Amino acid sequence: MTDVGETRDGFPFRFACRRSGNCCAIPGGFVRVTADERSAIAAHLGMDERAFASRYLQPDGVRLKEGLGHRCVFLEDGAAAGCSIYPVRPHKCREWPFWPEVLEDAALRRLVERTCPGITRLTPARD
Repeated sequence: MTDVGETRDGFPFRFACRRSGNCCAIPGGFVRVTADERSAIAAHLGMDERAFASRYLQPDGVRLKEGLGHRCVFLEDGAAAGCSIYPVRPHKCREWPFWPEVLEDAALRRLVERTCPGITRLTPARD
């Protein structure tokens, strides 16, 4: 049986992850991580939290650094692109593509719908 995807109130689409990795490579994006998320990711990677922060966080200590080509530093390439920290990925990533800014910003919504193969429109686009 094919996964038809998840929907959420107010969003004009369904989503079923197809593991393209495109969501992890949208230019201009950034991911904030909480203290608990930082600890979980560091533990998952087998790293001390200070070493994790030095290697993977922006100087502000709350945003992940970008990887090559403005992609998420934890995005792995391959036939099925994937998140190398998937079991402990940040809340922001778990919520993709059901972000408030996707509803609020029509240009961002169009970009998300165009680049994510896991999104299926429920209604015709009006914007």
